[in-house]
Amino acid sequence: MESQQQEWLVKRLTQSKEHIMRCMLNFMKETELIKEEMEQRGMNTTNITSTLTLKQAHREKLEAYLIAIQLFKSNPKKCFTLTLLRKHVQKHVDYPLPSNAYFIEKIQGINPFIRKVRRGCYQYIDHL
Repeated sequence: MESQQQEWLVKRLTQSKEHIMRCMLNFMKETELIKEEMEQRGMNTTNITSTLTLKQAHREKLEAYLIAIQLFKSNPKKCFTLTLLRKHVQKHVDYPLPSNAYFIEKIQGINPFIRKVRRGCYQYIDHL
């Protein structure tokens, strides 16, 4: 019973992390749209701090992580090589991905249910 509760808590935490990342992306997109509209109307945007309009690279990095996680979650029975994962992400986001080890480590940090099943292959396993 205790292990089920622990697993449930880990799942909730994972969902929360992913939700926060999606919220950050939506916030960045909305802030950029507002700033663009203000500029089109000739309004002064110098008082908008640069932290509100996060850099394009940061946005693309968040998108890359979320796309990779979504690929795993939408195909839970499939095992993905890092090469295949990399190609899938780069198809959707124009972001120079870091090394394979760093990228998968970051993804697993966000969602611990993405596990290594054999050398170079990872899979979404919905239990600890």
